[in-house]
Amino acid sequence: MPTGKFILTKREAYEAAGTHAAVRSEVAEDLALAQAFLRHGRKLHFAYAERLMETRMYRSLRQLIEGWSKNVYLGGRRSFPQHPLLRALVPVMLVVAFAFWLVPPLVLLAGAMDDGAGTLMPAAAGASILSALFWMAMCRLMRIPVIYGTGYPMGALMALYIVARSTWRGAEKVEWRGRIYRDGT
Repeated sequence: MPTGKFILTKREAYEAAGTHAAVRSEVAEDLALAQAFLRHGRKLHFAYAERLMETRMYRSLRQLIEGWSKNVYLGGRRSFPQHPLLRALVPVMLVVAFAFWLVPPLVLLAGAMDDGAGTLMPAAAGASILSALFWMAMCRLMRIPVIYGTGYPMGALMALYIVARSTWRGAEKVEWRGRIYRDGT
């Protein structure tokens, strides 16, 4: 997934943008730093350098939930600094995106509980199969076991939980590694 784990820059451009000191209060400092570069007339180039470097953000489900809960609400809102309406809609957009993946398996489940008599069953089955194939392909690209793609409904449920958790606590404050962040947008 594209993120700002590795940022290469010339010292002059970094200092012109204010260095990390300019974004120290930001929860998504990589995004804020990129925005600072743009505000100061600097150009950005994103490179997909999978073969050159890699990192592991989290080592457990608990760390993943905590880390993404930190980023989703505050970082998502930071993505739209000049658009108050879009900032306000970030949680809604995320819920809709993740709920999209849950509709086909939920229709299948509802149809199965109704003796399979639902008229949407063939479409739901096809959409569920296509969704699983999509996520299996994503797993292959991420070099994790392809079979994990079939568990995408559980992933969507977890993502919805993280969005809800992040939105609930992100509007107040977020604590991460001894720092407190607040929504300043």
